[in-house]
Amino acid sequence: GGGGGGGGGVGAAGIPATPQPTSAIFQGKAYPEALITLLKNGAVAATVTAQDDGNFTAALTGLSGGIYTFSLWGEDTEQRKSVTLSFTVSILAQMTTTISGIFLSPTIDLGAAVVSKGENLPIAGQAFPKSDIQIFVNSKEITRKTPSTEKGKWQYDFDTNLLDVGSHIARAKTLAASGEQSAFSELENFVVLPKEAKACEKGDLNGDGRVNLTDVSILFFWWGKANNCADQNHDGIVDLIDFSILLYYWTG
Repeated sequence: GGGGGGGGGVGAAGIPATPQPTSAIFQGKAYPEALITLLKNGAVAATVTAQDDGNFTAALTGLSGGIYTFSLWGEDTEQRKSVTLSFTVSILAQMTTTISGIFLSPTIDLGAAVVSKGENLPIAGQAFPKSDIQIFVNSKEITRKTPSTEKGKWQYDFDTNLLDVGSHIARAKTLAASGEQSAFSELENFVVLPKEAKACEKGDLNGDGRVNLTDVSILFFWWGKANNCADQNHDGIVDLIDFSILLYYWTG
């Protein structure tokens, strides 16, 4: 009997501790109330909402040890998206791996796809609160800076007198007070017209006297949205009817 008891003691001592779960925690900066989507090897693994201060934490449990590709993006309160960040991480079994220092790009939106030279072009979006938003406009490399509010919103009215007539690109990045920099935002395309150009008439959305693929690109930029220029029949939405009107006036 005593021997059996001794054996039981050895058995109790020999029981391994409960294995720790294999998990990953993602921490970073986004925008207040942003919806963060996390992909694991191309499939949605989690969605979380950023805190009011713009920070977010997402946790994945039930993983196996191994190498994973994670992707992550944010969507702001006006349904604009950041660029997608992707990274490959080696996850150790029965441990929690923390991936910190993620910094999502600001979202960006232009007030118009077509402006006459001399008009201000509103550029806006959301970013990490109380940061500097650095705006880059090409074809000339012009850089401007504007602050984000406590709610992460930012806007800058860009003076198009600085630009040549033609096509241009705007993008932005966030410079946090702590010194960290985000990735670049999405690229936004826009066209500057001569001051005297009559834009938008008869499918000529960029006022160059022709109706061609450039005008189609502008129309598709506004597809499903309201825009006085691309909305050729002025029914409040850019759709197939407006595309048909553009094709009617096609010059190529």
